[in-house]
Amino acid sequence: MKSGAIWLILILMGGLIPIGATFAQNQSTSEYLGEQNNEEIAGEIINQLTKLSTLVDIRVKPVKSRLPENLLKDYDKAKELKEKALTEYQNGNYPQAIQYSLGAMRYYKGILKALEEDEKTPEVLRTQIQEESTRTFAYFTYVEKLIEVAKSKEIDVENLTKAYVEAKTAYNEVLKYIKDGNLEEAKISLEKAKQKKIELDMEIRDVTIKLASKNAEMIVKSFLIKTNQSLIIAEKAIEYAKSMGRNTEEAEKDVKEIREIYLQVAHLANEGKWIDALRVIRENAAHMIGFFTIIEKIKREKMNAEVFLTMTKERIRKDATALAILRKKGINTTRAEIQLRGAINEFSIAFNLIKKNDVNSAILHLQRANRLLREVEEFINANS
Repeated sequence: MKSGAIWLILILMGGLIPIGATFAQNQSTSEYLGEQNNEEIAGEIINQLTKLSTLVDIRVKPVKSRLPENLLKDYDKAKELKEKALTEYQNGNYPQAIQYSLGAMRYYKGILKALEEDEKTPEVLRTQIQEESTRTFAYFTYVEKLIEVAKSKEIDVENLTKAYVEAKTAYNEVLKYIKDGNLEEAKISLEKAKQKKIELDMEIRDVTIKLASKNAEMIVKSFLIKTNQSLIIAEKAIEYAKSMGRNTEEAEKDVKEIREIYLQVAHLANEGKWIDALRVIRENAAHMIGFFTIIEKIKREKMNAEVFLTMTKERIRKDATALAILRKKGINTTRAEIQLRGAINEFSIAFNLIKKNDVNSAILHLQRANRLLREVEEFINANS
């Protein structure tokens, strides 16, 4: 954005120029902005408005039922102006979008100021302490379940149990002071309780990592068994295809890539790095799913060609839609679109071969389509 545009936004948002004065001059808004990019300025201001409205929504939600009528009216007015700003921006009326945005921000800032004043009263402080303690006790229920699960996995929970008891005791003390009407002691005890909760969180993190490692070990071992069996089946299928004089270059390339993933996971598993091994599996999930799908079809000794074609067609449709959305966001999708067109071409060839009952040849083209779609989907996931 040009430096002039940045300063204009800061001036308008900071209130250095009154909103009325800014838009009520003899010259029109577009003239006032001169050479600035109205769309860029409006987009930036709406972005700030969205962040501000989200903050206010979070602050208002827990106390909305007891807010005064005038503040609720301001809140509704702010939302109304925000909606108008978004509508005008979508319609390309950027000066009007700026005007509505600044108006909405003025109301939102007023609401925040009123909430901050309200939070200073003893009654509000008491309510806040009470609500925080209540939320924490709900959190303790989760901790109790975590301890039970960890015990069932033979994980040491001694430190976690100790931290849990100390934190719960600390928060019970807070509630006792509130019940006795001793707000000052409650505030002091709450700070101590928060520190105990931090210590509890650290122990929870430690046990959660151990639990995740246990779960990861089970998943990784299952993956290694299934992948090894699938690779054997795939290699036999390739040998058979070769004996029939078919081109297996693409299939062999797929199997080589799968074997590399398998060996990487196996190496990490041998070192006991279960979480790292699971991460490798997840990073290659799209690739593995495509491979396992083909293997399952081979294991059943027949392929439901129409179903597979429908699935591939649906993937092409979804990927085309996703790329269109990314392109509108300004992301360069050229390479992915070329890959998608390649997948469509392979799909068309496979479709015609299946109509001729040449299913084996069609499978090779569907494998190529699958490879291209997998790369397209990896690009979409990385940029979404």
